[in-house]
Amino acid sequence: MPQAEGATASKDDEAVARERRERHIRRAAVQRTSLWFALLAIIVSVLPVPWMHVVGDDPPGWAWRLDGRLVVDGQVMDPAGRWSWLTVGRPPLVYETVADALFGTDVPARDMRVGPPGSTPAQSEPFAAAIGLREAGFDLQFGVFVEVAYPINDRLPSTAVITEIDGAGLLTRDDVDAALAGAGEELSFTTAAGDTYTIEGAELPFGHVRVIDLAPQGLEASIGGRWARLAPVAWFRSLSLGRSHGMMVALLTYAHVADPDLARGRHVAGTGAIGGDGRVLRIGGLPTKAAAARQAGADVLLFPASQAYELEGFDPGSMELVPVETLADAINHLSSGRLTEATEPGGRTPDPDTADRPDGRG
Repeated sequence: MPQAEGATASKDDEAVARERRERHIRRAAVQRTSLWFALLAIIVSVLPVPWMHVVGDDPPGWAWRLDGRLVVDGQVMDPAGRWSWLTVGRPPLVYETVADALFGTDVPARDMRVGPPGSTPAQSEPFAAAIGLREAGFDLQFGVFVEVAYPINDRLPSTAVITEIDGAGLLTRDDVDAALAGAGEELSFTTAAGDTYTIEGAELPFGHVRVIDLAPQGLEASIGGRWARLAPVAWFRSLSLGRSHGMMVALLTYAHVADPDLARGRHVAGTGAIGGDGRVLRIGGLPTKAAAARQAGADVLLFPASQAYELEGFDPGSMELVPVETLADAINHLSSGRLTEATEPGGRTPDPDTADRPDGRG
């Protein structure tokens, strides 16, 4: 009997010890899992949100190399010298986006998935390259599209591209003017998505209406070349990133095909959107971009003449500040070093009623 009781007690002790080991193993597994989840949460919280853009009170500026990176119809644009385009701001981090959603912020991030179609690189870069080719003497046929935003009622799309007005296709600016001039008491329009709307009145019911020139059909241009065909890059190029690099895309394209030594050995940086008539249009964040160009060692900074007042008091160091009204002004200055009368430093202050809105990149 004593031996049987001892054996029973020994089995009970082993069972208790085994249960303790199992509890310890389970507790250690839970702790390891919790630690991994915490580590994963920390990592995710500091990842950038690529479809968002924030400028903030003290935004960073960036200078990006353009020569050797821009590809037009399969040909790499790589004239002599160094050429840079400029951006301002950054993608917010995940934890910043969450905090913004919960508590708000004075300078909220902008969702680049929503914005004017003309501000996507897929639209703006081929168009800017075509402007450069036209300046170089190529005979090109441009198209147009009508970009609208800020509808006056909720049943209309927040942003859209209009392809027809009252059943008439829109291939030129004259087509747009004729369609609107011929509208009666009602006006119908069709968007690129295939939706048709009918409204009362003879005006498009949007707060923002812009007729934008399109690159010739079939012309391809992108920063990144073959990488632009990859799905993640193609998706990113569909975002409303802004048009502030348009002048530099046009200028580099011109230099490559018409004057490969246009830079004359200099590092040329620039910012400015480009219009269908070759005008250099307003952009945002000019002082920050100028500081980025200076930091990158640029010899020349080209920028919209209408914003020259924004650089009053800015110390360029050895960098030359060159306000330009048109693409031709930029070419003239780089080739001859002379400014036209319209691009004297300290250009006129823009009319706020007619000035273009700053682009999404800043």
